[in-house]
Amino acid sequence: MPSITLRPNILLRFKLLNIHHMRIILIPGLGEDEFIFGKIQDNLPGEILLLSLWKLLPNKNVTSLNVVVFARELIAQFQISKTDLIIGHSTGGWVAIHIKNSVGCPIVQIASWTDGSKVIVPTANRHLIYFAAKTGLFFNDYVLRRTIKKYYRNKPSKEIFKEVFTRLMKGNSANVVNQLRLIFNPYPGELSVQPDLRIHAKKDRVVRFPSEPTHQVEGDHFSLYTYPEQVYPPILSLINSILPST
Repeated sequence: MPSITLRPNILLRFKLLNIHHMRIILIPGLGEDEFIFGKIQDNLPGEILLLSLWKLLPNKNVTSLNVVVFARELIAQFQISKTDLIIGHSTGGWVAIHIKNSVGCPIVQIASWTDGSKVIVPTANRHLIYFAAKTGLFFNDYVLRRTIKKYYRNKPSKEIFKEVFTRLMKGNSANVVNQLRLIFNPYPGELSVQPDLRIHAKKDRVVRFPSEPTHQVEGDHFSLYTYPEQVYPPILSLINSILPST
């Protein structure tokens, strides 16, 4: 099994008192960082571990990288166990389900997937996707303006989409491709688990609405940021079911 070397200094907020207590681990999506959880984070109880794909993944191409390799590296480095709760947005939710597949911890997927066909992409050829990302054929000003005009104009998510897309335009291209590899590279084994909670918006233009039971919210792919008051209550209900005294 190939492995990667996780980069240091990726811990952004970690108030851990005891490794055996439940932690809430937050994993952002493609191009995102800790800001994506900013509207719900303060409503979550307990110890928070906030991860960043930008800071975790190498700034050099790792062609062998896939979501299972990455999930296992996270499990080892952060001693993730079934006592932890993972909340993942988009790609972060995809990573979370593979962590659960290994250790059995409860997870929440927000605007995420368990079926790769739900991810909306211009081509099914992952090598073309990586090439377009590396060369700037996709993450550029023209595509940004066109996408805003078509999907995000006059929407509350316009600025957060612009922020994420700009990060993908200006960030290290090898890191961006590594993030994409988590989504598209084939991985060993099969998923045998489901999320404990799915939260999704019908108008998501990045990931199609799940076929499975889902807590529906307003907005689009960024409801986590634009409609936080609809996103965090079902998460708190799940936490209360896990830890009644919380």
